[in-house]
Amino acid sequence: MKLTGGSLALAVLALSSSLSGVCALFPDEAGRIDWYRAQIGVSKKMQAHTHNDTAYIYSITQRDTVAALRADDGQIAWRQVLSEPVGTLLARDDRVLTLSSSSSEAHVHVWDAGSGALAWGFSQAAGGGARTATFVRDSDDVIGVLGDELVRVAPSSSTPTWSLALNGTAAYKRIVVHGKSVFVIGNVASTRRAKQQLHVIEVDTDSGAVKTQYSTAEGVSLGGGSVVVLESREYGAYMVWRESDNIVWHIHRLGMTSPMWEIYHAKMVEIALMPPDMLTSTIAELDTDPGLNDATPRFTLTYTRDGTQKTVVVEMYRTGDKLEMRKIASFTDSTAVAAGAQRTVAAVRTSADGVAWRVRGGAKHSGDSVYESSTYGAVTHAALTFIGSAPRVVVQTRGGLLAALAGDSREPVWTRDESLAHAADMALLALPPPASSAEHAAKETDPSVQPSAAIRFVLRWAATVQALVESVTSGFGIGGSGGHGSEHAATPTEGDHFGFRRLAVFGSTTGVVAAVGSQDGAHAWAHYLKTRVERVFITRGSQALSNAAPIAVAVGRTRNGTVVTALDALTGRVMSEDTLPFAYTRVFELPATDPVSGQRLLGFAVAKPTPRLAVWPATVEAARALGAANVPLYFELGDGAGSSAVQGFRAEFGDDVTEPWLAAQPVWTFDLPAGETLISTARYEDGAHHTALQGRVLGDRSVLYKYINPHVGALATQRADGGIGVYLVDRVSGRLLHAAEHAGAVVNSVHPFLATLSENRVIYQFWQPGAPAGYVTAVVELFESDLPDTRDERTEVSSLDLRLPSVVAAAFVAPEAATALGTTRTGSSITTRDVLFALASGKVLALPDAMLDPRRPLHAPTKDEQAEGLVAYTAPLPLDPRRVLSHSHAVAGIAHVRSAPTHLESTSLVAVFGLDVFFTRTSPSGTFDQLSPSFSKANLVITSLALVAGCLLGAPMVRRKLTNRAWA
Repeated sequence: MKLTGGSLALAVLALSSSLSGVCALFPDEAGRIDWYRAQIGVSKKMQAHTHNDTAYIYSITQRDTVAALRADDGQIAWRQVLSEPVGTLLARDDRVLTLSSSSSEAHVHVWDAGSGALAWGFSQAAGGGARTATFVRDSDDVIGVLGDELVRVAPSSSTPTWSLALNGTAAYKRIVVHGKSVFVIGNVASTRRAKQQLHVIEVDTDSGAVKTQYSTAEGVSLGGGSVVVLESREYGAYMVWRESDNIVWHIHRLGMTSPMWEIYHAKMVEIALMPPDMLTSTIAELDTDPGLNDATPRFTLTYTRDGTQKTVVVEMYRTGDKLEMRKIASFTDSTAVAAGAQRTVAAVRTSADGVAWRVRGGAKHSGDSVYESSTYGAVTHAALTFIGSAPRVVVQTRGGLLAALAGDSREPVWTRDESLAHAADMALLALPPPASSAEHAAKETDPSVQPSAAIRFVLRWAATVQALVESVTSGFGIGGSGGHGSEHAATPTEGDHFGFRRLAVFGSTTGVVAAVGSQDGAHAWAHYLKTRVERVFITRGSQALSNAAPIAVAVGRTRNGTVVTALDALTGRVMSEDTLPFAYTRVFELPATDPVSGQRLLGFAVAKPTPRLAVWPATVEAARALGAANVPLYFELGDGAGSSAVQGFRAEFGDDVTEPWLAAQPVWTFDLPAGETLISTARYEDGAHHTALQGRVLGDRSVLYKYINPHVGALATQRADGGIGVYLVDRVSGRLLHAAEHAGAVVNSVHPFLATLSENRVIYQFWQPGAPAGYVTAVVELFESDLPDTRDERTEVSSLDLRLPSVVAAAFVAPEAATALGTTRTGSSITTRDVLFALASGKVLALPDAMLDPRRPLHAPTKDEQAEGLVAYTAPLPLDPRRVLSHSHAVAGIAHVRSAPTHLESTSLVAVFGLDVFFTRTSPSGTFDQLSPSFSKANLVITSLALVAGCLLGAPMVRRKLTNRAWA
């Protein structure tokens, strides 16, 4: 049987169309478009506690969060995100006590230990902040130091049971309740010498009356490593301290003034201790929960000999009337020690090889865990609990890893990467599309040779045939799940056909740079840099079938300057680390490539000692490459909060570059009006000014041309008479493009100023008190002229000679407070944009562009306005549940909203992060370039094969008919 040319073309067309259907229907794409990770942040304090036979790890974190983690699997049992720092944590019985404070108010919260529900709370003004608090024994009442008062608070009362004014010059940081007395301990200035000493006040727990007060331990301060407070239900409450020039311990029973103290020699506890060791030793409290060991409280003694650190756990007890101490455990080079129930103690040692842990007291347990300190830093503190009779040690590292260690396994029982809760920046690495097995085989044959165009054509057709076979087998349920067309498609070096699968590289203030998959949140790698990371860039992207590793660059600050670290973006391997001897005000990508490494250059705006633009990589060759690009470079200085003027500079390109930086000359100064200070700035994110539509088509088919200027920046100021000012400034020429005043507007840490720029729009939000009060969302849209069909016809346009824009503005009322703003982005900017609101309630709201159109008429729209898509103006913006991208997730603490294009023009990737992390993708104009999930590739293949079979069967009949017609 022979095919004619037309039949062959039809068959090829059918096969090609079936392949394109396969690419649109990967099984893992259907219905799985987002992921969410709830986090708590890096712990400041942890306490193990068992409630209803369930072991929990209670924690207060650097992100002002109170949380309970299940010790068996590390999942969050409950959490409460507060708006102020938390300083006290105490779990007892079925209650958890926390004490938090703002600049003017202290808050006592008592939570249900199992559910996290607020059992009761109390607040009062406290200018000195909340210092410390504890439960009253055998009662639900709380006694705490709130500001300069000691108060007792009962659950059923909104006012204190009693209060006692304290010495305003003293810092009372410790409370001990014993019997009918509460002891308040603080630091006061010595009356004889310019040293601190401890001051103790004994107060009756029922009446609040002072029983006695006195000072002791001259030269000793709480928290200085030379004093501990011990609590024992049976023996009472004690202080143990060592004076700076003494080698003995002083032991004082609180409330007893005669004798004031007893003397005890630490050598009776640690026989190896010598006087030089004692003079540099420190002691620290160990029993964070006095209920763990009421009878025999414990503390640690740490000293160093011959470069080796030793930690001794000391237990205090009494024999008759005699006070005794004994060593119950000792550890070498431990980075954290934790107390457990039944006189158990755990110690953790961090090394380059891993984490070693030991449990002493009762049955001995030990283990080693595979852990590289270069990934998350050393262990800072730990908690010890038990699952049944087996100990479990939960450790917190400096970089943000929370891990549970137990048993003989070298791997942690569970881990939580809490560094992402402190993410300051994120960059998305675009991965090349999946290569076929034939392409991988060709690459493995000779990795150094890049395939020619002809070879790539052949490999593409080989991949086409392979994908077709796999699509047929997967469509009929043959040969496993299939779906990606290649076994290599799941590797982290490859993306997908649509650009959904990428690596999100986060930089955190804990010093960790970590990468996760944008499609599923899977952890790829992490590296601890020991410096606060502020910005992350992808300076060299991925290339298909290339040996050149993509590069992620993390920028951080130290006391000595700026640290720039280049990492392999696929593996986290450090490629270089440079410490630059300056402090920068802003860092941004430059329009040039390093001739050595092939990566984009970074520019650092430096103010001192003289204004300049420093180049990284910090080489003369890089600076010369920037000069060869011949692109004018402008940047601003003085745009930080509190400034009264912003100055613009131009980098000067000399004929002979001998340093890795360029001198800068001032070109403009923008002085704020008298009495105004800068509070916030905003500029375009990379690519946000791009647009495919140069104008807006009106209902009468005329066009209003957009004012597209990538150098527009927004300045928000605090006015002396109240309210705020908003100025749009050209960052190249310093020209004022637009100014607005908002009288009475309030901007502070509770009500921040937020802004985002997109195409020809500036959107910002602020709090407007009054009647009615609300969050105002202002929209400013810039056009080249207010007259339709009027535009700047010049082919070359400079910011130094731009016409002033025509401005259309409107104000709307947001449904609730936002914590961050953003807009969606697509590859060609053809799709309409959604405005993204990260709401304080944890919702991510995507409102269509038309809802915030400042040209919405105040009246019923005319036919022309309807044709333009305008709807009548209403001030309130809708909170439409169908527009909530986060669905049922409450994404806590959102501080950043980012969007990135995909290979599909209809679809944008959206990432929001702060405390929690949430990734999704959205299609503001619908998925016009994708097949629906219900599309059947099996039916398509069957139809295509039927067409081919029809061609093959019909060809002889057609030829016979044509032959008969020729003979007729």
